[in-house]
Amino acid sequence: MLSANYFDGRSTRVRVVNLSVVGEDLVIVGEDVDVRVPFARVKVDERLGRAPRRLRLEDGTFCEVRDLDALDTLLSATAHRDGWVDRMQRRLHFVLLALVACVALAAAGYKWVLPWAAAQGAQHLPPAVGRTLTVQTLKILDGRILLPSKISPERRQSLSDQFHALRLPGGGSPASELLFRRSSQLGANAFTLPDGTIIVLDDLITLINDDPQILAVFAHELGHAHGRHSLQLLLQSSAVGAFWTFYVGDISNLLAAAPAALLQAKYSQGLEREADDYGAALLMQNGMSPALLADALRKLTESRPGSSKGGYLSTHPSTEERLRHLGVLAATFKNK
Repeated sequence: MLSANYFDGRSTRVRVVNLSVVGEDLVIVGEDVDVRVPFARVKVDERLGRAPRRLRLEDGTFCEVRDLDALDTLLSATAHRDGWVDRMQRRLHFVLLALVACVALAAAGYKWVLPWAAAQGAQHLPPAVGRTLTVQTLKILDGRILLPSKISPERRQSLSDQFHALRLPGGGSPASELLFRRSSQLGANAFTLPDGTIIVLDDLITLINDDPQILAVFAHELGHAHGRHSLQLLLQSSAVGAFWTFYVGDISNLLAAAPAALLQAKYSQGLEREADDYGAALLMQNGMSPALLADALRKLTESRPGSSKGGYLSTHPSTEERLRHLGVLAATFKNK
């Protein structure tokens, strides 16, 4: 006999009953209760630690048992067998294995699934979203992190004219807008906003001080704009915001995350390679060598020996590998 609490499913009254197995039936006897039902029609809840288990009948009544060991003994006399999940979760080595598997899946999702999903999402977001994010980001950054450029208007106009005169690999000219700013916090830098607008800082222009090499940097940034990498990075860094954008239609979470995400951008090696390849193709389309981008990167590297904090290179990792790759592309251009 096994003691249990009986609930009729219609009131909060608790009746104390005894459970037993007679043949293939479960017998419940106690206060105003005398029930006999085939055990095959009884649903036994899974065992969760030392929490009480319930035996549920088809009419909505149930018995709650606290003596789990005694219940196991009673169940052993029936045809009932706990499910495999129930059995596995009681074994420590299976629990540890499941924990390791969960961690591995989470890591794999973060490393491969999240970037892939962000890339797909970036390609399908309407242009209006990128424009809204750019406008709001500039409202926050201008006057704080970004200040008006001190490069002469003539120099800025000259660089802008040269930039928009470039012929794109697929035809046409760049549609991205160049915005010139200065920033003591960001140093020699250039970065692309969600709608493809390219921010160019004074320190980068004065440090490189060579128009073809500066254009090479612009070509690289056009690669990020073409691949919508800024949007991808933003979606990837704000998974909750991305969910809200796609399923609710609310971009407020992305708006809140955009300035910090873009200023602290760290593109993956794959995205950098894409931007470098696009920039190199653009340069060669215009009769210029990819070595120009390598020379610009080299100048930026030499200006901050032993330091990766701040500036253009901090957002563009694996500089040495990029230089080697650009060297190969430059050799291909030279041999044409």
